[in-house]
Amino acid sequence: MRVGGLRGGGIAQAAGRTGAPPPVAAGVSVGRRATFTRRPTEKASPGAAGGSLRPRPSLVPPRPAGRASSSGGAGATAETGFVTFRLQPPAPISSDPAPLALAYASLDGVGRVTAHRLIERFPTLDALRATPREQVGLRLKGAPNVEQTVAALFDDDVFRPALDRAEAEVAALRDKAIRVLAPGGAGWPAGLDALPRADRPLVLYAYGDPGALAGPSLAVLARAPLDGDPFETVQALARRVLTTPPAAESAAESGGAASGGAALIVGAQGGVDLALQKVALGAGARVAVVVEAGLARLRPAMRPGATAAVRAGGVLVSPFPMTHGPFEHDDRERALVQAALGAAVCAVAPPPDSPEDRAAAWAAEARRPLALVGAAPPEAAWTENALRVDGPASFDAVAGLLA
Repeated sequence: MRVGGLRGGGIAQAAGRTGAPPPVAAGVSVGRRATFTRRPTEKASPGAAGGSLRPRPSLVPPRPAGRASSSGGAGATAETGFVTFRLQPPAPISSDPAPLALAYASLDGVGRVTAHRLIERFPTLDALRATPREQVGLRLKGAPNVEQTVAALFDDDVFRPALDRAEAEVAALRDKAIRVLAPGGAGWPAGLDALPRADRPLVLYAYGDPGALAGPSLAVLARAPLDGDPFETVQALARRVLTTPPAAESAAESGGAASGGAALIVGAQGGVDLALQKVALGAGARVAVVVEAGLARLRPAMRPGATAAVRAGGVLVSPFPMTHGPFEHDDRERALVQAALGAAVCAVAPPPDSPEDRAAAWAAEARRPLALVGAAPPEAAWTENALRVDGPASFDAVAGLLA
């Protein structure tokens, strides 16, 4: 099985389209975007000044049969290359900040920090268009390539195609049950906002239920191979955290793992990550799997577990585009995102200067509740703020960090 990715293709540019949805002509169904042209040889029809209208279909691929539809109501069924599950109908693209964030980032000379500043200050196209050109430049003061960026934003021959491409990308991914979460939009995990702009993802790609990121959760930073004692201890700890009375009662009241209760935030590198996924599923809890590459690059050994996690109400997430990587240098960002998604963080015998060590140091600096299983890296200052987990007597204290 595989997660479907995007393929290049033609993009239809809708003339005069803004962030608001276009008016609906009689006989045209709502849901799939269409533009209209006038037959020059025909006379105007009643109610249509200047001529009759006929739809010109968008070049965005049509929705395949069996996939999620915005007209399917709450809980519409979505089928993907991974798994079939129930989805809530996503918000209309016109109100979704993800395409705008991707369009900002696609402009020449715009890096991650500048793109974050743009989406924070201009979260909608209307907000951007309502701001005088000079004011846009002032709000980007200090960013590189300000004049070039402002010129691109106000050039419809540059920014409109960029936005059209981004909307088409988000729409195609939605048809594959993959959501693109952006700051200020539905499902965006607030914990990510604690990361510096340079380390914070501009968007998060999510396959499954992003609600798994919304409740109390423990982010477990572990790297295979682990010695036997830390390996067994962290599994026992996870089992205790996920089955403490508040989590168990919440799951029972809400009908099981599909909502409520504590969740685990783990990596996708096999070994201890896969073992922790099994612990969460066995406890009837949800699990969020943070992939160190694009979702389409998920390791084959992790795909069966990922399928089970999504079926149980969990989610796969990645800060990287679908077909990106894997690259070793991206693992640092994966660990930071994983730590930021957790209400509390547990580092498991992290090797010195590893992504897990650095993510734990960030968690301590951000005053995120922090626990340590196994040996601490030599001379690591962050361990002074960590709760040491020496055995079952410490497990309840770790569960209390999620309160």
